[in-house]
Amino acid sequence: MKNLKLTKGLVALSSAALIAAFTVAVPTVARAADDCQETTILSGIKVVDIEKCTGTDMNKSKYEIIMPAKFNGTLMVYSHGIRYNVNLPAIPVVAPKGSLINYAADVAPSEEVAAALLAQGFALAGAGVQNQGWNLEESVESALQVLTIARDKYSKINKVVTWGNSLGGLAAQSLAEQMPGAVDAVAPMCIADSAQAEITMAGDFLWGMKTLFNPAIKGTNYSAGQAGYVEMLTDLGTVLTTLGALSAAIAANPTAPAWPSTTTAPAALQALPVRSVVLLLGLMAGIPTQSNTYDASSGPAGASETTFGLVLSPALAVLENGAEAAILAVIANYDMEVRYGGVVFDNSTTNYAARVAEELDQFAAPLTGRSNATAVLGYLSLMPRVKANAAAVAKMNSVYQLQGKIEVPTIQLAATADQIAPAGAAQYLKNQYEASVASGVSKSGKLLTIWNKPDDSYTQFSSAGAPITPAVKTNGTGHCNYTTSQILAIAKLAASAAKTGKLPSNSAVKAAIKNEPNLFVDPNFAAPLLKFRQ
Repeated sequence: MKNLKLTKGLVALSSAALIAAFTVAVPTVARAADDCQETTILSGIKVVDIEKCTGTDMNKSKYEIIMPAKFNGTLMVYSHGIRYNVNLPAIPVVAPKGSLINYAADVAPSEEVAAALLAQGFALAGAGVQNQGWNLEESVESALQVLTIARDKYSKINKVVTWGNSLGGLAAQSLAEQMPGAVDAVAPMCIADSAQAEITMAGDFLWGMKTLFNPAIKGTNYSAGQAGYVEMLTDLGTVLTTLGALSAAIAANPTAPAWPSTTTAPAALQALPVRSVVLLLGLMAGIPTQSNTYDASSGPAGASETTFGLVLSPALAVLENGAEAAILAVIANYDMEVRYGGVVFDNSTTNYAARVAEELDQFAAPLTGRSNATAVLGYLSLMPRVKANAAAVAKMNSVYQLQGKIEVPTIQLAATADQIAPAGAAQYLKNQYEASVASGVSKSGKLLTIWNKPDDSYTQFSSAGAPITPAVKTNGTGHCNYTTSQILAIAKLAASAAKTGKLPSNSAVKAAIKNEPNLFVDPNFAAPLLKFRQ
């Protein structure tokens, strides 16, 4: 049953009786016998007695359930984010020590978070999947199965929270929407958008790099079998080399950095500072203009302070963020083409000029003028585009798409400068939910969005005026880059909501995040949607 489709799995597990009586009894799921061991874990200096059970579900995916001796009645079912679907050799940035396919289950975002929750009496559960990469179907089904296994084993479970990071956040929300009555609250963190929205963002940036900086990047339409795997690895190396050339050029001459030697762009375009073109590609794709190192406002003390902050910093932020987006595009394109049977990225009809029409004025200075940016856009409009395979796209889009049908308290956490799952994904869920409420499908007051925003100024400079990459990642930037205390705040708010059936009050939310200066709640704040959604 390894390749069991989600719809078949749901039929097997979700009779009308199951939905109606999830809190009292669930059918047993066929699986390998549990291996349960009584042991202890440390949370700070506190020793916590637990029973840890591991096994495999009906699809042979690994799962893990941890029950504390002093149980508070709430089970938290965690879904992990996307993982590489192939083994990788040692590749700088991507996998410095190499990477083997990881099938393990996770019960929380980190061991520290898990220990803290267990010490507070929460039971934890999580499951892996048999096929890594963008595998939403199996992620949802494995979460449902471990939930069912846990309730079958521990009758004292009376409330369930499903939560997760990135693709796992999408899985948690998808499970709640598809299985009314299965869970009591949801906490999606750094939620990913649909496969098509995510691959469009990353793919647009990669296509721009290929078209303007290095045509040796293949990017899409990888060959079948071993040849395609080698092409993907080659692309990773080519992308990193190209990014390195761009970074070196900007470091050598920030004001007027040269284009990489691999470019085939006309001389007229190469007269523009390449940093401006990097920024333009980022705006086209929707890459955040704040990154781990660059806040898009600060500059070193002295004559170049304003110029660096307003002109150089946004481009450098896009380059730093775009590196991860381009790597994601290579690996995700390869994964999805194998998974769905053809090219899924498509920019054959994309109007990049229309996409950035408003931003050309906002970023006129770092773009070296609106007219220069328009010239680059004009050149791109004449370049060959990528046409997706219609059958592959149809197969990709047949996977469940979020509807915003929210019936239980849902608390999502999203960073405003996440370069892999941009804040627009959380905004999209918010918009869907509001539309669902307006149409009478959902009731109001079920969704709370907590935003994670970096400080306005955080870039640090050496005595020579060079920017310093921080040793600890800047909170509010990066993918799923949350502190332990931030994650615990969200988890406990969701657990409280599961018990009451309602979102926590404004005062309770304020109290929960009062010591988290980067977290805020503002019903009037709206993050820009991913470009695919605009």
